[in-house]
Amino acid sequence: MSPSSLQIRVPATTANLGPGFDILGIALSLGTDITFQFQQDADYGLSGADGKSLPIPLEKNLIARSYQKVLEQSSVKALPWTASVRSDLLPGRGFGSSAMALVAGILAANERLNQLGKNAWPLERQIALLSEMEGHPDNVIPARVGGWICSLPDGKYLRRTLPDSFSMIILVPEKQMSTKESRGHLPDNYPLKNCVSNMRGLAAWFDYIDNRNKESLKTALRNDLLHEPYRTHAVEGFKEIREISLDSGCLGSCLSGSGPGIAIFYEKEDVSKEPLERIISRASSFGYTGRLCEVDYNGAVTIRN
Repeated sequence: MSPSSLQIRVPATTANLGPGFDILGIALSLGTDITFQFQQDADYGLSGADGKSLPIPLEKNLIARSYQKVLEQSSVKALPWTASVRSDLLPGRGFGSSAMALVAGILAANERLNQLGKNAWPLERQIALLSEMEGHPDNVIPARVGGWICSLPDGKYLRRTLPDSFSMIILVPEKQMSTKESRGHLPDNYPLKNCVSNMRGLAAWFDYIDNRNKESLKTALRNDLLHEPYRTHAVEGFKEIREISLDSGCLGSCLSGSGPGIAIFYEKEDVSKEPLERIISRASSFGYTGRLCEVDYNGAVTIRN
């Protein structure tokens, strides 16, 4: 028995969250829907919501790569597919598009295993492969399981629920930047004091979550010395957007992943509609599209047709 159609929804993510370089991530209420059509003569082609083919060669198709890898390691022949992709966000803007693709492929492969009566991969094994293929876990774990995630050694992680009033503005840039290119801006070594600053920032994030200490989150978002100082020079308007968000009552902002996307955090009780609109309007002058969103606690989900 083989599936003929399958839909998977994977949340977008924002990672690093200031001081949590390659460690922290949040799943967003924005995401991507991928609808698979399985057939023997399919070629793993991808199309957009408008039906037009997406120019992604097979060797760069991360959905196909993770799908094939799971089935290969399970000694199962892969049933090819074509897929339609509809996303709330454009890829390459700092909101986990590669993580989304890898997660979708693994879930599609697990569905194939289920249909054949084989043992589907448990979550721990999925996360191990996702982290291996992505190279770091800060996007792939929240994309898979949802929520606020602090990744731990050996594929383990902490998952936390943020305050009910916690919300975000996501600033999606017109320009695209690859993670590989952005990582090229980082030094090979860091002063000890910079590493300690980031450790304090991580502790401050937990104080905000556990005790709802808003000042701690403001501190955390100012305490990164490992990646933002080396990346934000290439992100137009970053300093001004950070200042206007704080002046408007927000808790702070950070690069989303390696950028050039930006995430702004606030609590709804502190910021009214007008300041939010002012932030988004000012950000648009630097080439950003602003989106309001919440935390997604569902993670990736499979919709069987």
